[in-house]
Amino acid sequence: MKSQHTFALSFYLKRENELNGKAPIYAKITVDGKYLRLAVKRSVEPKFWNQRTQRLLGNTPEIISLREKLRQVTNEINGAYDELRYQKKAITAQAIKSKVEGDEEGKTLMYLIKYHYEHQGALLAKGTIKNYYSTERFLKEFLQKKKLKDIQLMALDFRFITEFAVYLRKKEPDRFQRPCTNNTVMKHLERLQKLTGIALKFGWIITDPFLNHKRLMVRKDRECLDMDEISELWSLEIENEQVMLVKEMFLFSCYTGLSYNEISRLTNDYIRREADGSLWIEMIRQKTLNTSELKFHVPLLPESLGFIEKYEHSTASLAQGTIFATPSNQYMNRCLKIIARLAGINKRLTFHIARHTFATTITLENGVSLESVAHMLGHSSTRTTQIYSKVKKKKVASEMNLVKQKLHPVILKIV
Repeated sequence: MKSQHTFALSFYLKRENELNGKAPIYAKITVDGKYLRLAVKRSVEPKFWNQRTQRLLGNTPEIISLREKLRQVTNEINGAYDELRYQKKAITAQAIKSKVEGDEEGKTLMYLIKYHYEHQGALLAKGTIKNYYSTERFLKEFLQKKKLKDIQLMALDFRFITEFAVYLRKKEPDRFQRPCTNNTVMKHLERLQKLTGIALKFGWIITDPFLNHKRLMVRKDRECLDMDEISELWSLEIENEQVMLVKEMFLFSCYTGLSYNEISRLTNDYIRREADGSLWIEMIRQKTLNTSELKFHVPLLPESLGFIEKYEHSTASLAQGTIFATPSNQYMNRCLKIIARLAGINKRLTFHIARHTFATTITLENGVSLESVAHMLGHSSTRTTQIYSKVKKKKVASEMNLVKQKLHPVILKIV
């Protein structure tokens, strides 16, 4: 543990919070370049405060009382610093502030999770928050196994992370649950790491428990349909109108890359006509409220435009207020199993496979750049899109045949 620390204490007025001509006084505690503010819970007129000397001016009874309060706070903060040094505890601005405020035990993991929900949860999509709930539930189960209700953030270390990962891998799944695969375990650890990152920024912990931990994701081939399988879907006739709707919504996603969430809220308000007459879908991916980087544009190909024209004026669509009267995602995936069997497709069809098909078969295999595909999918980074960019054997064979055709006349001339 670090034995020498830089420590400083100063006072200032928070003038932006001035009320009735008085501004609140704050103490600024700085340890090793990181600082926290502590409210003195006293206010003063700015004309009685000298910021350069950090002293109160005047000798009125009110000023004398304030001066004594600042002396008392100074002694408490210095005393807290000396006590932490004497006890050989971790010295941080937060630790000093906690001692002064009587919160010596510091923050806990459950407090951190609650803080995350209250202050950052509003910035996350419902699906993302749902994943954090799952991680929280597994953390509580893990703590119960260790006969704990909670744990101090300062106690989080590499061992805790490793044991939590082992617990997830060995955990017997509950009813209707799937076992935790390697990638599922890594996702739970990723969410825990984001939480500890918040604790680091606030000074609630001084070392990163994930410092020596490496998350290893197993890269899997993304299942998608090839053009022959897409053709089978096009030619498949289905009498049940609801199942037919599911099939055509799936095909619409194959030609636009829209997810279930995006198709279910698609209206004509999201369709733009350009100066050249072309139609484009312009939407925002609902991952976070930081929407500036997640707006995407997809040109409507003739295939996808046909589905819009077919369904936008249907009674069910008009009643729902969207282009497609979208059934639940679970119902659609059940229908897709039936559709795959009828079409002779030996793949486990889910609605998300349509998005993979757009990324791979419709775009990347037809020469669309990775950057353009990333934009149409609403990815903020091409690194996310690279999972689709594995070149298929069929595409390699096709391109090498072109090479053969170019080389063959040259070889004949040489011979």
